[in-house]
Amino acid sequence: MKNILFIIIFLSININSQNTIKGKLITSQNFKDQFPFILVSVDGLSEKKLLDKEGLFELKIEKEQPDYLLKFYIDNEVVKSYSYKNSWLKRKRPKSISFTETCSATNKTASQDWKNNSLKIYIYQEDELSKVDIKIQQKYNFNYVLVHKKDYTNYDCYKNYNNRALKYLVLAKELSIKHLNKNTIGKDRFNLKDKACIQ
Repeated sequence: MKNILFIIIFLSININSQNTIKGKLITSQNFKDQFPFILVSVDGLSEKKLLDKEGLFELKIEKEQPDYLLKFYIDNEVVKSYSYKNSWLKRKRPKSISFTETCSATNKTASQDWKNNSLKIYIYQEDELSKVDIKIQQKYNFNYVLVHKKDYTNYDCYKNYNNRALKYLVLAKELSIKHLNKNTIGKDRFNLKDKACIQ
């Protein structure tokens, strides 16, 4: 009787562990600070769940299928979709999921743009630039690039690019950060000692 009870308990624990999606959304610390409330759900199979401070989450799955479509939300908008394979349910550790997609704005492209006199500064703004912004662009030889506030997936790319670009402008052209557009991505966290990275 004890053996039967043990087997039943073991099987129920094993089934529950196999039907749990475990994941970790990989973003930079800057992204976590900027967007602390990220929700995730399995499309059509689970309620939205808040990721913890490390980006970790677990979702219980009752209906088994070949793979599961994860949807990540910020402000009730889907900002990333990810296909989670059924075979990953057996993983002991959470599946790492990179939030940032491949993008054209990187540290390397910032360096290339500096050499080519085509440096950019990315800003979360949809309105036209002010006269002051235009003058600053001309004085320090860069161009503001307007980015939609809901372009979350490239935040780290823009922030890393801006960090490298601002180092050039501050060190080589003595630009004062306070003169930059208030919506400059990463402006409030800029530090000459910072290294651009994704954790």
